[in-house]
Amino acid sequence: MLLGEPPRTPWDLRFSLFGIPVRVHPFFWVVALLLGFDASPQLIDLVVWVAAVFVAILVHELGHAMVMRAYGFSPWITLYGLGGLASYGSGSGYGSRGPDTFGQILISAAGPGAGFLLAGLLAVALVLAGPGIEVLLIGGFLPYVRVAGVVGSSAFTYFIQDMLFVCTFWGIINLLPVYPLDGGHIAREILLRANPHEGIRQSLMLSVLTAIAVAVIALFRLGDFYIAVMFGFLAYASYAALQAYRGRGPW
Repeated sequence: MLLGEPPRTPWDLRFSLFGIPVRVHPFFWVVALLLGFDASPQLIDLVVWVAAVFVAILVHELGHAMVMRAYGFSPWITLYGLGGLASYGSGSGYGSRGPDTFGQILISAAGPGAGFLLAGLLAVALVLAGPGIEVLLIGGFLPYVRVAGVVGSSAFTYFIQDMLFVCTFWGIINLLPVYPLDGGHIAREILLRANPHEGIRQSLMLSVLTAIAVAVIALFRLGDFYIAVMFGFLAYASYAALQAYRGRGPW
């Protein structure tokens, strides 16, 4: 999840995967460490957590990028802070026009879809050749897939477990109709298609209301202060965008 591409730094990690340039901003590692430290301060647990977050988010952004390339664009990936961003330049496809409504929805859905696919493959492998899986409910309604035993070593088990968590739990969160999450972009395209004049405003209103609801549920039912703060910020950002769209200031 990114609001915009961060500036380049001398400490960026750069590589290419399937012909797609990837840049990892140093702040990505910092945020991943902070999130992992909240669960366990042990060094090995932190290393495993950061590795799992890196792989899961990279797969997510690759899902976006692969569909972008299928539409004829030249994509690149940036990992930073709370997540990542798949961007594209003009190619031999739609050129400067960009994809149509269905294409935009497909691009947005491909990220969570890639994560769900990875989680599904891991789950099948665990059931067929491993200790199996358990599906629990966080707060009584959010599915949480857990490894039912040990896979090789405890470190590798935690790695698989963490990837399952990021791919499923955060995949579901990312489909909520809140900007700038993928679900927010999908909602915008659907509402714009239904009502070209009011679609943007309606999607921003939906984003504000959904983000407020999630923040309240996260704080009072899940007891997750981090998610509550994050969605509180997203609610304000969507509200400010809505006011600016109406031609007024944020207040």
